[in-house]
Amino acid sequence: MKIRLFSLVLTAMMLVSCGRTVDWAPVNLYVRVCDSEDNDLLDPARDNSWLEGTVMVWSGGEELLQLTPPTRTYMPDFTGFRLEGGYSDGYRLVFGELNGEKQYRNEQFIIRWPDSTEDVITLTRRLNYITIDAKTVWRLNGEKTDSPIVIVK
Repeated sequence: MKIRLFSLVLTAMMLVSCGRTVDWAPVNLYVRVCDSEDNDLLDPARDNSWLEGTVMVWSGGEELLQLTPPTRTYMPDFTGFRLEGGYSDGYRLVFGELNGEKQYRNEQFIIRWPDSTEDVITLTRRLNYITIDAKTVWRLNGEKTDSPIVIVK
């Protein structure tokens, strides 16, 4: 009887003490900019020199847009605010990578355009460690939106 009780207690302790390690994917902010006719305004072939001086403001500071970003490294890392091509819908502004294992509540990202206008993007991200799932909500100027975020200029 004592051996059964000891085995039961030992098994329960082992099950309770075992923690799960979760590797959360990093978070990137993707923005597509187009005109009212859905033309890609970020395409370098369209003379996107109007982008020079665009700044991303966030809780970590300010990042100037890199129009010719460095090539990506194999390991995920923070590469700032940059222009990337190769997407099926054209070019995108990309900001990140942000810590994927962090929860965000109305984290603000402000894009300051060279014409002195601003667009405010907020991120709310909740992690569920039981189902190993993340719920991510993006808002553009207060309105819920999908990723990539589409800004019409």
